[in-house]
Amino acid sequence: MTRRLMTTIFTAAAVLVAGLALVPAGAANAAPDARPSAVRAKAQKPFFAGCKKTGRFNERRFDFDLDAVLAGRCVTSRVKGVDLVSSYSGHHPSAQKALDVMVNMKGSCKAGRTTGNVAARYFMNNAKKHKVQYIIWKNAYWSSDRRPTKWRNWRHGMHSGSCTTRHFDHVHVAFK
Repeated sequence: MTRRLMTTIFTAAAVLVAGLALVPAGAANAAPDARPSAVRAKAQKPFFAGCKKTGRFNERRFDFDLDAVLAGRCVTSRVKGVDLVSSYSGHHPSAQKALDVMVNMKGSCKAGRTTGNVAARYFMNNAKKHKVQYIIWKNAYWSSDRRPTKWRNWRHGMHSGSCTTRHFDHVHVAFK
């Protein structure tokens, strides 16, 4: 292994550890607009019926926004095959307003594509109800400002890299 590669690996590990350490102490508490009473109130609306808490989405890990909490519940309840829904410090637009819907935890660029397509389509079709700002999936970007909700309206080829950086193993959803 070259010295440059080793430096890159150690730098990446340090950034990851620093990012995890920078999670605010109060991050385990719900955001002011995502307090349990607000989540319960919005969850009573007919569209959100059946969107239940699951072990695949730890909605209290970050200071998630109300829309992110309900979107995480709904996608894990309505889309079969979702492995995990999460976020992280430094996520865009913020850890509170973004979700990664993991559809492949095996490290493959091909596994989980059907589930990812269903999850991306779910968020496209329900962008207004979930207040979706944009979606990234399979190295392509879709903005809720771009209508109609068709696959041809996605911008492709944002960058190269691993399955994760190119979003082949997860659907990234950002909220307004």
